[in-house]
Amino acid sequence: MNGLINRAIEEFLRSTYGEELLQSVADESAVAAGLSSPLWVDFGPAALNRAAFRLAKPSSEMFEDLGAWMTRIEPIRRLLRFSGRDFRDFLLRLDELPGRAHLVVPTLKVPRLEVDATDQTVRLVMGDPDQDWQFVLAGLIRGMADDYGALCLITVEEGAIRVDIWDEQFAEGRMFCLQGSTLQGPAVQA
Repeated sequence: MNGLINRAIEEFLRSTYGEELLQSVADESAVAAGLSSPLWVDFGPAALNRAAFRLAKPSSEMFEDLGAWMTRIEPIRRLLRFSGRDFRDFLLRLDELPGRAHLVVPTLKVPRLEVDATDQTVRLVMGDPDQDWQFVLAGLIRGMADDYGALCLITVEEGAIRVDIWDEQFAEGRMFCLQGSTLQGPAVQA
């Protein structure tokens, strides 16, 4: 697993559930891997599954929460917001996500996405279905819907994600500017 993904999972667990849960997951992972110390633990999907079990939460929710958490990291949020001027435009461009991710992290394997859209519904079909990625992507979409201020229903189907958009301007979206908080003058509303 990519070291960047492992680090993201570790930070997600730490910031969302605290050091105590993180340490217990690391200890369990070390024992399962036959390691004498949790310092060398691989915080991959198995760590999320262990944390979900400890929290009595479905693993799918844990992966979805990871995706939503990623949208709160400002550089990732800016990269995602740059992908579309509004929520629907963002969804329609998600088929570009694997290529963009590959530019940033060449070793990251993001499943190919195909976008199918009607007036109010966008369906994202994964070329190589991967349930973990599917739930991470659903969480990422949830986080971005909040960021854009859109009201929608996100449904995870077998090998696909369906997004029914009810109101793209349901709430005021977060301000967006390409340079973060260092921009002089008024920020641009995406």
